[in-house]
Amino acid sequence: MMDYFPIFLDAKKFNAVVIGGGNVAARKIELLLKSKVQITVVSPALKESVKGLLANQQLTWIEAEYAPHFLDNHQLVIAATNIRSVNITISIAANHRGMLLNVVDDPDLCNYITPAIIDRDPMIIAMSSSGNAPILLQMLKSQIEQMLPAGYGRLARFCGRYRIEVQARIKQFSERKLFWKKILTGDVAKQLLAGDEEQAVQLFNQALTTDKFKESGSISVIRIYDQQPDNLTLQAYQKMQQADAIFLDSDITALFFDYGRRDAAKFQKIDKHSIEKLADNNQQVVIIAAHSAQLVSAFNTDSPVSEIICGRVI
Repeated sequence: MMDYFPIFLDAKKFNAVVIGGGNVAARKIELLLKSKVQITVVSPALKESVKGLLANQQLTWIEAEYAPHFLDNHQLVIAATNIRSVNITISIAANHRGMLLNVVDDPDLCNYITPAIIDRDPMIIAMSSSGNAPILLQMLKSQIEQMLPAGYGRLARFCGRYRIEVQARIKQFSERKLFWKKILTGDVAKQLLAGDEEQAVQLFNQALTTDKFKESGSISVIRIYDQQPDNLTLQAYQKMQQADAIFLDSDITALFFDYGRRDAAKFQKIDKHSIEKLADNNQQVVIIAAHSAQLVSAFNTDSPVSEIICGRVI
């Protein structure tokens, strides 16, 4: 079970206050300035590292010692003073107000921690080891950064620009998924990553007017030895991520639903007629059953039926 719940905040809809004006505060302010959040800095004096940031219109400096009322009308507070008693006082006031609170280098006083961030705006990857293995986290972050070109931000913005149009043109999720997979792995993506957006738009419009993304229905039976979703094979997991509907055989834990697409239809009982009907309507159907379960193998449908065996983990 997770110690920290990952969440992304809409930076346009909350205000942050940073208590402190030293170099530690400067680092936190610089991070906040990568978003659109409005920031108030409370400190009687500022280091040069903070003064250099004041030209930013997102930033307001209150030249004063900390007082609880400075937290009012803010939703997030960062305590960045070098006096622990002051940080404790801030944490008490912040918790009383139900604020998001980060006390620098004092996780016991925090109710949130800042993750390691890979910024390919608007695509953001946030990572954390929950404070257990910062070096391992840094190693993993470096590996992922090398895999993600800076141009992935352009690619993500491009997808966002045309997302609604594609939804309107291609109604079926499985067909849209095939379309986007072609876009993101083909010449459109190559042109965008190379910086040629004009050519990318032309290729995209050509692809959108074709009718090559229809996918026939299918039925996939995933047979499992135990009630541990973590023991699913990669092939089984990928099938669940592609499924339009997921059926669980009797006695199979509902935890398996968590490994499927969020918007997939979910059924806790196998209904042969419903499965056949969905498959005949070009839906991707997944059935999860015990390894020894007796299922009718001959479904009355022209859609292909396949089996995936998730073997024992030794």
